[in-house]
Amino acid sequence: MIVAVVLYMVHRWATNQTAVNPKIVIESLFAIVVVSMLDQGRTENIARGFAWLFVVAAAYNAIPDLTKATKAKSASTTSPAASQPTIV
Repeated sequence: MIVAVVLYMVHRWATNQTAVNPKIVIESLFAIVVVSMLDQGRTENIARGFAWLFVVAAAYNAIPDLTKATKAKSASTTSPAASQPTIV
């Protein structure tokens, strides 16, 4: 669940949104508490399923935006003259 929360914050950072605000903290704590309460006895498999669903959904949202952000940053730091071969 912590990985899902971190991925969600990375997604928000990569899309130039506020990564941490009170609403996100409360939502994250609620999800962690619910999964923690289910993670006992007969409902343990359900809790694991929910945790994996949260991780997959967060990764699905975060990874494409993170790769776009890193590509945009690397493209902006590389000047067109630096990519041209030197002819002697």
